[in-house]
Amino acid sequence: MWYIIGMKTRSIINSNNEDSSEPFAVAQHIILSNHWEYYLEEEDSYGLSFGYVMGFANEWGSVYLPELKDHIASIARGKELEYVMAPFGYCWEDEKVLG
Repeated sequence: MWYIIGMKTRSIINSNNEDSSEPFAVAQHIILSNHWEYYLEEEDSYGLSFGYVMGFANEWGSVYLPELKDHIASIARGKELEYVMAPFGYCWEDEKVLG
């Protein structure tokens, strides 16, 4: 089971003000073998996680992580998130340029 409690997160925030300006805490970034990218919160005890997906379309939604397991090409958690680019239209809250 992938259930991890208290994982270090990094928050994304919408950079174009089209969506909510509330930050979203990303606990893990996953890239699949088909190049889809997932910016996900901590998963629950059932393996479900909510987050932002960049695939055929970019959208917010829930994902059942056990279904992705065999297709994961890369996964970043904790401090590794410092090396991941924010999704298109978003920026990392700790890198947002004020002005």
